[in-house]
Amino acid sequence: MQMNKSDLSRIPEESLSATDEKAFAETVKTYSPYIESVVSSFPSYHREDLYQEGLVALNAALRTFDESKNVPKEAYIRICVKRRIIAAYRVMKKNDEVADIDISEISDPANIETEIVEKEYTENFFQNLPDKLSELEKNVLSEYLTDKTYAQISEKLGISEKTVDNTLSRIKSKIRKYFLR
Repeated sequence: MQMNKSDLSRIPEESLSATDEKAFAETVKTYSPYIESVVSSFPSYHREDLYQEGLVALNAALRTFDESKNVPKEAYIRICVKRRIIAAYRVMKKNDEVADIDISEISDPANIETEIVEKEYTENFFQNLPDKLSELEKNVLSEYLTDKTYAQISEKLGISEKTVDNTLSRIKSKIRKYFLR
């Protein structure tokens, strides 16, 4: 990713007012390996864009550097470049997540009717589930669904851990029978 004349043309002229083009090109030559090393840790399909963001950050850092703050110039530039690249990547990543739509997740119009029937079937099951369970099974399931361990359930309900295990097995068996009929 060597800097060339066309790369400089991507940076607005007014942003180069703090340094002339030749001095900026020399600075780019100096910091290019650092920008490339930062960019190399990101996905390859974003590296060119992130490299450009690094150049923009380098230019901004040169314009905003203030020697009176007693901060080493190189450290300031490196921090500005790295932060800008990371911020740009976060935006790119969000855009990737929006763009990464799996076609298989989009409903085929021919299957919409089937999906509606399946949804109604599932909703019906969960509405009627309590009618199919004994009082012990309802209590065990209620506790189990709150992420309690077998020991915690057994202590709360005053039953053995083995009874909890057997009860959950019966509940799972009833669920299987309902969906496999």
